[in-house]
Amino acid sequence: MIQRAHASRRLAVALLSALTLVLAALVGASPKIDADDSRLGAELPRAPRKDGTFRNLDPDFRRASGWTRVRFYLLGFSSLLTSARHFEPLPSAPPDLDALRRNHHGATVTWIGHSTLLVQLDGVNLLTDPIWSQRLGPLSGTVGVRRFTPPGIELEKLPPIDVVLISHDHYDHLDEPTVLRLAEAFNPLFVVPLGLKAWLADRSITNVVELDWSESVSVKGIHIVCAPAQHGSGRTLTDGGRRLWASWAVIGSKRFYFAGDTGYASHFEIIGHALGPFDLAALPIGSYTPRIIAKPVHMSPEEALQAWKDLRATDFIGIHWGTFKLGREPYDEPPKRIAAEVARLGLDSGKIWLPKPGETLNW
Repeated sequence: MIQRAHASRRLAVALLSALTLVLAALVGASPKIDADDSRLGAELPRAPRKDGTFRNLDPDFRRASGWTRVRFYLLGFSSLLTSARHFEPLPSAPPDLDALRRNHHGATVTWIGHSTLLVQLDGVNLLTDPIWSQRLGPLSGTVGVRRFTPPGIELEKLPPIDVVLISHDHYDHLDEPTVLRLAEAFNPLFVVPLGLKAWLADRSITNVVELDWSESVSVKGIHIVCAPAQHGSGRTLTDGGRRLWASWAVIGSKRFYFAGDTGYASHFEIIGHALGPFDLAALPIGSYTPRIIAKPVHMSPEEALQAWKDLRATDFIGIHWGTFKLGREPYDEPPKRIAAEVARLGLDSGKIWLPKPGETLNW
């Protein structure tokens, strides 16, 4: 009788374990989140606040006037309507999907497009600022800016995603349809700056960790540190500065830095001193014109290379270009300016990466 009871109990445990595995496979198992007592990032400043909004580190930071920005956006929109600007899809590379799925140790990076990267490190699969939509803007992209270069990998063909890093809430970095698809497909951990947890919760995404600059979280053995950026936030006319913007350092057996969206400022040197040297730095190189508007919040290609040096990074990967109809510069100008600056400074061109969408590089 006792043996029969033990056997029944073992059978019940086995059935429960099997059911747990099935549910995990169906909804995506959440990555393990550990208490992070590493104190990585403790040297970094916290985000300044004033009058209920977040501010940049530079007390003299100023954006262009509202009228200047409105005029630029109206001119840009009219040029798109009249087809005055020419766009062609960038050449792509066929992704090695089997290799990405089999990789459980190596450090790789794959450019999906714009600021979206698939980063693999120590068996953890991360996405940065994921955008798979064909149009960016309000009402889930019903109106807004069109995509002209397709994603380098279809969302459904990604390897299992453990972590999604979001830098800020602008439409070309936080895309509602994409995050909803990712949450349903993989149930990843969303690691976001302050203020975005509530935004995600309003859309029934609850597997979220929210951090201030200098704070960190440990996921499956890697440390993710929230770091400063010089930018802004807002998705409407009334919520500017209510949610924080950030860059991210991912630290495991190697060190990866994701700049998000930012102007060139002293924070790169601060981060490089506190958390560097980095093995790879992903830095924006597009949407830098007109400079009267873009300079405080978007780097030029030349400034991006200086930021790479400030971070003490070994390799550089250019992002935030060649995907959406943003900025006033020709869509193919950023890599030309990168190449010219690399030649002018006598840099090792083998350290400067501008991969095709879908191309995977080892770092």
